Amino acid sequence: MAVAPLNKFITIAVPVSPGEQTVYTAPPGVSSIILYASVSNVGVNTYPSMTFTHRRESQASKTKGNTRNIRVIKNGEIPPNDALVIVDGRLVLQRDARIKDSIVINGTQSGITTITNVGYSSITGIATVTTINAHGFNVSDEVTLSNIVFNCGDYSSSITTSIFPEPQRGFTVDSIIGNVGTSKTFTIDAGIVNIPHTYVPAQHQFVSATTNAITANTSPSTQFTPTSADYDGATGICTFGFAANHNLTTSNTIQIANDSLSFRCSMDRYLSVHTYPRATDPVSGISTDIISKTDDTITVNVGASPSGGNVGPLQMELIMSILENSTT
Repeated sequence: MAVAPLNKFITIAVPVSPGEQTVYTAPPGVSSIILYASVSNVGVNTYPSMTFTHRRESQASKTKGNTRNIRVIKNGEIPPNDALVIVDGRLVLQRDARIKDSIVINGTQSGITTITNVGYSSITGIATVTTINAHGFNVSDEVTLSNIVFNCGDYSSSITTSIFPEPQRGFTVDSIIGNVGTSKTFTIDAGIVNIPHTYVPAQHQFVSATTNAITANTSPSTQFTPTSADYDGATGICTFGFAANHNLTTSNTIQIANDSLSFRCSMDRYLSVHTYPRATDPVSGISTDIISKTDDTITVNVGASPSGGNVGPLQMELIMSILENSTT
């Protein structure tokens, strides 16, 4: 006897945070139809904008991970006290053995600052957030946070690091430490999860290096192309790996060519590639001591980068109405 498919209506209402966030992924065995989607400006005298993308990721064995982005709206600006209707009809998403569809939104707004530390109490649920510049918030302001990395250690059976908040939600400023206008620290109630969280600066995943990215002060000088790079933002320590014995010692120094190292970063959920060192980075254009080495690795200090995640005033909210049809 045939079984009729199950239909379910759901509504998603989430704040649009700074940067890119995945707001919905079609569940396995479900064909989803987005019937309505809109983004409202909930700020005061602000003109934020956003890009709404239908992302299709291949699940087939030979092409797994290949992604195609279909932009439904790009850089749509939303005036004060207004809303932008994105979908009013149907946008079909699929999830099966071949493809996985998601909705991704990328918000651009004013008032964003970079986070340099988050202290979280698993007992009270209070998070103390420190920013690189004065945040400008007042008590009771609504804010959004994005792409903060925590290490949960042995307390999590499945992961050692997690990106917060997931799923995305808004927060209210509970207190300001210091004076309003110059304060760089505030607190929020992030909720109690009974698992210790240790803040981790932005994580970097090595992608590639340009040929001869590193020059050593040998006589004559020798150039090397790293095959790996492991960077710790908290300490600034970076260990480079090479395909063969480099014959360098801790008496040698190296220079790293600007924009020669490509990484993906947790601050945008590893979605785009960034090159380092930049002209403004501490290691740019200078010789750097080799701290330690093995036959095929060297370790140097390229400068700490405690930044990780962003915070900004709540300016946009997304609402989506979705019909989920079971296909199994």
